[in-house]
Amino acid sequence: MSTRETVFHRIKESGHVPVLPEILVRLLEACDNQATPLTQVASLIDKDPSLSYKVLQLVNSAYFGLKTTYSGVDQAVVYLGANSVKNMAVTAAVHQVFNSDLFTSLTYFNIHSFWHHSLKCACLSRRIAEHHGQAKPDDAYLGGLLHDLGKLVLVSAYPDQYEAVLAEAPQQDDLLETEHSHIGSNHAEIGAWLVADWNLNSLIGDAISYHHEAPERVTGAFPLVKIIYAANQLSKDGSRESARGIVDLLLGLGGEDLGQIVEAADEEILQISSELGIVVEPPSPEDGLEGRTIIVAEEGATLHANLASRIKGISLLSGFLENMTQAENRETMIRAFEQSLQVLFGFDRTILLLPDRDEVLLSGSVSSVNKLRGLSQELILPIQKSSSRIVKAYQSRSLDYLREAEELENLADRQVLSALNRRVVALVPLAAEKQEVGVALVGLPETMTELSKNNYRLLRTIAQQAGMSLYLDEMKARKAEEIETERQAAISMTARKFAHEVNNPLGIIHNYLTTLKMKVADEESIKKELGIISDEINRISAMINQLDTFAQRSFATSDLTNVNNVISDIVQLVKSSFLSDTATEVIFNSDPDLPLIRTSPDGIKQIIINLLKNGSEAMDGEGTVVVTTSRKQPPDSDAEGEIVIRVEDNGPGLPATVKENLYTPFISTKGIGHSGLGLSIVSKAVNDLGGTIECSSEPDRGTVFEIGLPIRNE
Repeated sequence: MSTRETVFHRIKESGHVPVLPEILVRLLEACDNQATPLTQVASLIDKDPSLSYKVLQLVNSAYFGLKTTYSGVDQAVVYLGANSVKNMAVTAAVHQVFNSDLFTSLTYFNIHSFWHHSLKCACLSRRIAEHHGQAKPDDAYLGGLLHDLGKLVLVSAYPDQYEAVLAEAPQQDDLLETEHSHIGSNHAEIGAWLVADWNLNSLIGDAISYHHEAPERVTGAFPLVKIIYAANQLSKDGSRESARGIVDLLLGLGGEDLGQIVEAADEEILQISSELGIVVEPPSPEDGLEGRTIIVAEEGATLHANLASRIKGISLLSGFLENMTQAENRETMIRAFEQSLQVLFGFDRTILLLPDRDEVLLSGSVSSVNKLRGLSQELILPIQKSSSRIVKAYQSRSLDYLREAEELENLADRQVLSALNRRVVALVPLAAEKQEVGVALVGLPETMTELSKNNYRLLRTIAQQAGMSLYLDEMKARKAEEIETERQAAISMTARKFAHEVNNPLGIIHNYLTTLKMKVADEESIKKELGIISDEINRISAMINQLDTFAQRSFATSDLTNVNNVISDIVQLVKSSFLSDTATEVIFNSDPDLPLIRTSPDGIKQIIINLLKNGSEAMDGEGTVVVTTSRKQPPDSDAEGEIVIRVEDNGPGLPATVKENLYTPFISTKGIGHSGLGLSIVSKAVNDLGGTIECSSEPDRGTVFEIGLPIRNE
C-alpha cells in the first residue's frame, strides 16, 4: 500500500470532521421548530463545509442505494428530511464538543478563519457562475465551499503533523509540497478523493484537485474548475491586482462587473456572520492579509456552553421520550413526564389537569409517587365559561404564567399558586394533532420568573410527546370500549337467539313432565323425581336467559341498602346450597359501622355468589374464602368515599396469562364444563353499580378481589 493510500485509509477510518458550533446552534433551533421549511434548513447547512459533506455523504451512500446522485444540499435535505439532518447534526455536535480542545490548542490553524475563507469562496463561486452562465451555480457554490475541506480532514487526522506543516509553510505556494513531505498527501488530493468517494460531480473534484495549479495551466480546464480557482484567488484578497488579473485571464471577467460581484459577496459574508454571531474584520489595504475572523471570547464561550447544554439536554431528553413512548398506561406516562421535568430542570412541583370524557371538567392528575397526589384530586375546573387562565391556556394551547405579583381575577388561579407553594407557575399546554389534551401546572423555582428560551424549547418537546402519548392512550381506551361494546352486543344477540331456540323444547319437556306428574299422582317417589327433573329444567332455562346479561344494565334499579345484611344472607345461602358438599369454609368479617348506601341488593348478591363459587372451584373445594367489608375514605378530603368488599381465598393463585383475560366471557381455565362467565358477570355487575374491581394474585398465595362501591344516598 502506497503512502497516499495509507493516508486515505486512516482518514476514512476516522470518519469525523469538526463542525462550527455557531452553525449547529442555529441548525438545531431550526430543526426543533416544526414550522421551519426544509429550504431554511438547507440554507444553514450550505453555510458549513463539514455539514455539507456529511449530508451529501449520507444521501449518496450505499445505505440509500439511490440511482440519482445528489450534488445539491437543498435536494439532499428534502430527501433525507429534517429528522435525519437533525440526527446527523447532533452527532457532529457531540463530536465537536468532546474534541474542542484540539482546535483551541492549535497555534497555526484557526477553524473560524478556515470557515470564513470557505464560505467566501462559495459565495464568490456562485455569483461568478451566475454571471458567467457556463456552470451550475449550485455546483459552483458547493465546490467553493469544499475546496479546502482537505485541510480540515488533515488537521483532524494529523493535528501535530499539520501544525508543523503550517509552521514551516506560512506561504500558500509552498503548502502542498510541505503537506506531502510531512504527511504523504496534500489537502487538494484529499478533497478530490473525498468528492470521488461520494460519487459527486467529477468536475467538482477536479476543481478541488487543481485549485493550487498554475493559472496558465488552468486556462485549458472546463468552466467550473476555472470559476472555483478564480473565486479562491479572490477570497484570499479581492483587492489585489494579481488576483483580478487571474480572474480576467481565466474568465475574461473584470472591471465594474467583477467589483460588483466581490462587493455583493462581502455583503453576504457580513450578513451571514451577523446572523451567526460572528464578527468579521475585513483585511486592511496595508498588510494585504486575508480577512480575519474574530470571535468575541465571551460570545464564543456562551455559544459553546449553550451547545454543550443542548447536547446534554437532548441526550437526557431522548431517554425520557423513549420511556414515555413505551409507557403501558396513563400512570407510567405521567410519571415519565414528571421525572423528565425533575431531572432536566429541577422542577419538582408539577400537576397535570386533564379533561374528562365529555370535556366538561379539567381534573388534577399526578403519578402515584407525586407528593401532591392528595391535593391534585381536589383541583377541578369547568372548561366552559371559565375565566381561569389555566382553562384559557388549555383552550388556546399556548404558554402562560400565573404570578403572585399580578392581579389574578379568578380565585382558582390564585389558589394554584398557594397549592404549589410557588410565586410563579408556568401553564404548559399538552396537545396532539391540534387537539387539546391537557395543561401542566409547573411550579418554577424562586429564582426563576419565566422559562428561558432553551428550557421552553425542551419543555415544549416533552409536553408534545406527553400530549401525544396521553391522546393515543385515550383513543386506544375508547377504541377498546367500542370493540368490547360491539363484542358484547354480538354475544347478546347470539345468546337471545340461543335462549329462544332452547327454551322452546325445554317448555315442551316441562309440559310433558307436568302431565306425567298428574298421571302418577299416587306414586310419590316417581312424582318427587319428576319434580327434581322439572326444577333442573327451570334452572337450565334461567342459566340460558342469564347469557343476555352482557347486553343491558342488569341492576339499573337501586334501593337504600345495608351491604352487611345482604352479604350475610347470601353467605348463609351459599353455604347451605352449592358449597354444602365441599370442604370450602366461608368466613364473613363485617364492619359494623358501614353506612347505608343506595345500590342494587341483587347486584351485590350476584357478585358475591359468583366470587364464592369461583374461589371454591379454584381450590378444588378445599380451602378458605374470607369476605370482609370496610369503609375507605380519601385522606384530607370531605368526600364520602366508598365501601370495599374484599373476597380472598388461599388457593393456588392465578398465572399471568389468566389474569390478562380474567373478565373476558367464554374464556375459562377450569376445563370442560365451565363457561367462563362467572367473573365476566361479576365485572359487568360492578360496572352497573358504578363501582370498581381490582384483582391481585400470587402463585400458591391465593387470590384477592376488591370491589369498591361508591357511598351515595341521593
